Amino acid sequence: MALSRAVALIPVERSLHGDAVFSAPRSSDETLIAEIGRGDSFELFCHRFQTDQLLVLRGAIDLVVLQNRQLRRIPLREDEAVWACIPPGVPHSAINRGRIPALLVNAVLRHGPSDPRDYEPHPVPLRFRSQWRRLAVA
Repeated sequence: MALSRAVALIPVERSLHGDAVFSAPRSSDETLIAEIGRGDSFELFCHRFQTDQLLVLRGAIDLVVLQNRQLRRIPLREDEAVWACIPPGVPHSAINRGRIPALLVNAVLRHGPSDPRDYEPHPVPLRFRSQWRRLAVA
């Protein structure tokens, strides 16, 4: 079965136990924590054999994905908890316009060997720079 090339948004399943709220876990091969500060880096990442499953724990970001020859902005916020699942081959980045760094968890699914090039940022193509700037101030 082929993997989808579209970003999926999946609501977080939660349960209450006493005073604690627990989120249902996501299947993953590796779990990473990322902090995204303010900035406008004009960089995209694209993984060959990896699905990123992102959940914002603190703050907010705009996930930016390059699909169908245009940039798409997907707002992700701590108070509207969803998993953003980014399949392999989808160029993506994040913009943080907030006052605090955003804290995210990434429940990585591996579909093949990790490639160091997957973690090297690539510049946003020149033809998308003006669209990127509009997204960054929207």
